[in-house]
Amino acid sequence: MKSVLKTAALKSPPVKNSALKTIRPVPDATRMAIIEESDAGGERPLWRAHTLAMAADGTVHGDFAANHVAFTPGEVQRGSLYIAQGEVDAMAALQNGAAGCLSVHRVRGPHVLVDDIHLALARIARASRNRSRATMTALAGFAADSIIDTVLHDALDRASRGMAWSADAELGMAASLCTLAADRNHAIFTLDNADDARALRPHLFVSGPTLDHKVGESIAATLQAGGAAVLPADSCDFAAWRAAALDAGAQVYGYGRKPSADIRLIDTVTLDDGSVLVTADMMGRAMCWSLAEGLFEEGDALESLAIMGAMRAAGASLGAAALALCGHVEEDEQPLAVAV
Repeated sequence: MKSVLKTAALKSPPVKNSALKTIRPVPDATRMAIIEESDAGGERPLWRAHTLAMAADGTVHGDFAANHVAFTPGEVQRGSLYIAQGEVDAMAALQNGAAGCLSVHRVRGPHVLVDDIHLALARIARASRNRSRATMTALAGFAADSIIDTVLHDALDRASRGMAWSADAELGMAASLCTLAADRNHAIFTLDNADDARALRPHLFVSGPTLDHKVGESIAATLQAGGAAVLPADSCDFAAWRAAALDAGAQVYGYGRKPSADIRLIDTVTLDDGSVLVTADMMGRAMCWSLAEGLFEEGDALESLAIMGAMRAAGASLGAAALALCGHVEEDEQPLAVAV
């Protein structure tokens, strides 16, 4: 039997490996262009004219590269892509240093001509979402005065060495996605409705306790397979949101005071300097961290659990989260970060 197998193996035709084929050298100009675009030290443009035209289904009139998007004349700076509302403001934006315009009118200057601005923005937003490598994080259900988005951005920015980004909630989902650079590692969005969630298709959903039942269920259902949801275990809607997230193929982390919570609050102690020491059980592991004085209102220690859960779900450093929760400290002060 062994001899038969050996003979068969000897007679088998050799497998052609495409990797062994002769590789032609890359032309010098092409190689230099690749190095320039992939150089981490250089600033890559946000939108080039031809990629913008492809995304918006428009026509290029003059080449340009923009590193910023301006929606009003007051936002225009050198190198901006200006979303024009008419011919007059488009010309003014170009004179003020805009690299190019997105316009429904032909203008004297570099621009991408489209039939409808709002439809073009929706298409650009979809293209921006598809090209981005960032982990899309959706926040919803937190109080209007909550700073969880700021602290979470700080934590992710520390963990990714400056590669986190937060959307401007006032712009709206489509406009915000248009301003997202492709090379960000983390992108944070505050959602108001399920329609924005369907456009975003988040990888990570972090919910607060004030979220509407139906909205929370709809957002959880838009999670990408393999994503995660960090949900308030103390909420009466937790089971429904959890089921929707699991049906979408996402993992679920519950945070709160319930014994069944994956991230369970054990105790809080106010220290002499006004900071609050939080002790929690994170999936069977005892941890503690401090909250800077005034960083969170009294009783909002649960938000720090949500931040820790989001960092764990995103695969980011919990130490970076603890430093962000400590707030900004003087160089001669030693913050209490994490103790295990």
